[in-house]
Amino acid sequence: MAGSTGRDTIEGKDEVKDAGEQPPADRITPTDHAARHEGFESEAEYRAYLDAVAEDAPVEEIVVDVERAASRAELERQIEDVRYEIDNLRARLHIIRHQAGNVLQENIRWADASAHAQLGDHPWLKLSTAMAAAFLVGKALQRLPFGPFATALAPLILAVARERGR
Repeated sequence: MAGSTGRDTIEGKDEVKDAGEQPPADRITPTDHAARHEGFESEAEYRAYLDAVAEDAPVEEIVVDVERAASRAELERQIEDVRYEIDNLRARLHIIRHQAGNVLQENIRWADASAHAQLGDHPWLKLSTAMAAAFLVGKALQRLPFGPFATALAPLILAVARERGR
């Protein structure tokens, strides 16, 4: 397996340094940024490693990478299209929510105006009074003895039904 990545061809490079290790500040140059990021001591060492790896890289992988880059660009374009559509739908949803709120407020205004037109001033007070009166009349009717009245009226109701049936 030695030499399969080209890393063994670099002299004096037994292990890759951690990317978090920083060389002394007096040795840092702007061109060494990529090399330092990858864990190499200098730009020349980094270039030698890349050349060694490039010798071992098959051409088919490079073609696949170009195809991947093209498909990635297409995917990124599609993602941007989807994001645009999502933003458009959010704007429409905001408008629909605003319109629904307006419709609700208009329905409340219409119901209030209708109640005032039918019952005059203080319609809700008049409606609650009518409901309370209906409740009290219902309770009073429950206390009346309708059983004896129904027993007395039953023969008369049957007689009237027979007369109409003839």
